[in-house]
Amino acid sequence: MDPNGASAASNPVTRRVDAARRARERTAPLRCACYAAWSELTASPHDIDTRHSLRDKLGAATELGYDARLDQVIEAYLQLEPAELKRQYSGLFEVGSDGPPVPIREDLQTGQRAGTREDLVRFYDYFGYGLSENFAWQPDHLSVELEFMHFLCFREAAAERDWASYQLAQADFAERHLLNWIDRLVTEVDQFARDSLYARVLHGLSSFVAEDFAWQSGTIAAAEGD
Repeated sequence: MDPNGASAASNPVTRRVDAARRARERTAPLRCACYAAWSELTASPHDIDTRHSLRDKLGAATELGYDARLDQVIEAYLQLEPAELKRQYSGLFEVGSDGPPVPIREDLQTGQRAGTREDLVRFYDYFGYGLSENFAWQPDHLSVELEFMHFLCFREAAAERDWASYQLAQADFAERHLLNWIDRLVTEVDQFARDSLYARVLHGLSSFVAEDFAWQSGTIAAAEGD
């Protein structure tokens, strides 16, 4: 079965991944680190302290050949005290009499379209990605979606066979659950706090996801005979 519930027989694979262009042994671990870093940068600083972990990920995007914006964002993040990180995050994404000024969840950003959360859960369940009790109620949180991309990259790097399913899932998930709402989130954050750290984080993330999706697409082609 695929994440949409269709069997392999009724929905044959019509795409292939160019192994030489993908060079997964080199790129998958680096992309894994990058997506983990973006997940940590967009997670609530009230829940976890990610500063030590983020230091370990400096340089990953540069090694990929992407721009150095991730390093710049990490360095800016590390310069702020935890109390200031919490103040900025809460003011944008968590506090408000009518809800947060800027929802950082896909379902809320896209007008609570029917099937969004269900599609996310199908992806997570199919690939064995388990959410902790603290996050099970918000599978559409941006940090969780980025963590899932990290998970898929990790599985791509670790797989001894059948790694193409993880590669194709990354492209599908990015298109359906990242590219469709991150730019809207960037615009809203700019309206409320253009000079904040999190505006900088989201601008960098938007650029990274678009660039990474373009790179992924360049490694995927229609299977011969289709």
